[in-house]
Amino acid sequence: MNISNKKRNVGLDVARTFAILLVLFSHTLWISDNYPKVVRAAMKLSGTAGVEIFFIISGFLIGKIVWREILRSDFSFTNIKHFLFRRWFRTFPNYYLLLFVNVLVWYFIYGEFPEKIYKYIIYIQNFSDTSMPFYRVSWSLAVEQFSYIIGPFLLYGLILFFPKKNRDKFYLWVTIFILVCFTLTKVHFYYTQSVANIYEWNESIRKVLIYRLDVVYWGFLLRYFYNKYTVWVHNHERKLLFTGLFALIFLNILRVPLGITVENTPGFMIIWYLGLHSIAICCLMPYLITMEIRSKIVVKFFTTISLISYSLYLLHYTIILHSLKTIFPSEELTGIALWLYTFLYWGITILFSYLLYKYFERPITDLRDSPRILKFLGYNKN
Repeated sequence: MNISNKKRNVGLDVARTFAILLVLFSHTLWISDNYPKVVRAAMKLSGTAGVEIFFIISGFLIGKIVWREILRSDFSFTNIKHFLFRRWFRTFPNYYLLLFVNVLVWYFIYGEFPEKIYKYIIYIQNFSDTSMPFYRVSWSLAVEQFSYIIGPFLLYGLILFFPKKNRDKFYLWVTIFILVCFTLTKVHFYYTQSVANIYEWNESIRKVLIYRLDVVYWGFLLRYFYNKYTVWVHNHERKLLFTGLFALIFLNILRVPLGITVENTPGFMIIWYLGLHSIAICCLMPYLITMEIRSKIVVKFFTTISLISYSLYLLHYTIILHSLKTIFPSEELTGIALWLYTFLYWGITILFSYLLYKYFERPITDLRDSPRILKFLGYNKN
């Protein structure tokens, strides 16, 4: 596969690479409980951070596209259609292909079809409750899909009714409105429901759509400040980097020894934890955007893993690891045998992700810039 770095930001590729490898590392714990204690602890911590990084990157980049579109003098509903079409052309093909593969894997293993497949087809598998055991990683895709819709449509409505008003302010107001609304859903949860431990918090809050639609919009907010105060942001990027790193270490490692847990401080964990985690990741982005790596080999590694990260995310857990554990049970493995199994799993996952990206994801995605498709949408690129 010919990989070009000309239009890519290496720092964001580094972030994507760390994000997907953190997720892969986290779900590796399903292989066996017999990893060393330090490794098990790291695996338990890594998954949340990995997915949250993806959300912020997505919001930051999608925010750039939305900002650019609403500032066009000829902005209309056609721009919204084109934006959604490009996002769906990027995300739908892999998602639905691997939804079908997941159904086959589930049937092969359990001898029956999973329940309520229709929810996965329309992305409501985790709308108000955690998703079922089937295709578990898809919860984050549902959050992203609804995020692509809610902000752009609110902006379109404001611009339609107030075409001469400042559109930069509309962008900021809509972003803050969404952040406040979906913080309030967590407040409502806190006063009406409860979680007994981190597992219930993970399943009832972190992975449920109506409590997470704010997460991508922290990336939108970062985009606003980045565009408006670019010089200040870059002048302080190192301070922001260290602030973000310290916050992430505190939120992911230090808070438990300090007694900040679901059991002791449910209000903090339910209402504030995820938002603060998102802000901490946002603090890393300015430094990453300007990052430079001289080694071409290192750049190629990060670029390649970044490019295949979406395929890797959808394949690694409910398809590859699920199938591998069914064929070769791993729960009792220890020592060298466990690590050989682990490296085999990682190697198979990266290989199949690469093949899926090269022969399906990229060719399909490239079609979205076809002149015929653009003409069909009535979109003018100029």
